[in-house]
Amino acid sequence: VLASALAMDKGRTKEVLAHHGVRTPPWVDVAAPAWRSERAGITARLRDLPGPWVVKPARDGSSFGVRLVDRGDDLPAALDEALAEPGARVLVERRVAGTEVTCPVLGNAGSALETLPLIEIVPRGRDFFDFEAKYQGASEEICPARVDERVAATVRELALRAHSVLGCDGLSRSDFMVDAGGGVWFLETNTIPGMTAASLCPLAARTAGMSFADLCLRVVDLALPPRG
Repeated sequence: VLASALAMDKGRTKEVLAHHGVRTPPWVDVAAPAWRSERAGITARLRDLPGPWVVKPARDGSSFGVRLVDRGDDLPAALDEALAEPGARVLVERRVAGTEVTCPVLGNAGSALETLPLIEIVPRGRDFFDFEAKYQGASEEICPARVDERVAATVRELALRAHSVLGCDGLSRSDFMVDAGGGVWFLETNTIPGMTAASLCPLAARTAGMSFADLCLRVVDLALPPRG
């Protein structure tokens, strides 16, 4: 429960993992009350954040409400729209161009962990892996990902670290961007990743030679109390 509560809050996740040496794109955390009362100060802070940017709700999933901003002059309008609800909170994050990859991790905190094969996500006709790309077939998922072994090893190590630091049990999936120079940037961790026919973890498991039924049994087994 704690891992899921923490990972659902993207800003808190980034703070915790950055403290543990996981590189993540620079960001500014903005809440609706602060934007209304401290607009000028927050706008000044945003000028120091390199663009282009992605404006994303701090506590939503499935890419709901994500906005891509290319011009600094457009950031205030994007924040006005994103923070229209009184309790809203968003991250304004530097948008990293490159290849999006994701890495599932199996295992419980404090015990042996293992990664499943990396998946490369290629949106078709879209700017990023949005809701339609995730759930309506507007993307191509390539497993194993087409990245060199050095990059793959870094992604696996960071996914394992995220799973461990956040206290995840069972199955998690962490998302990353790989820039043109091979740099790896953490985006977020999903503590209850999808388990449908179109989901990414079953694809990674299948690539590793694990059937969907075997993956489900493994997750259930990890949820049971230790035997003996």
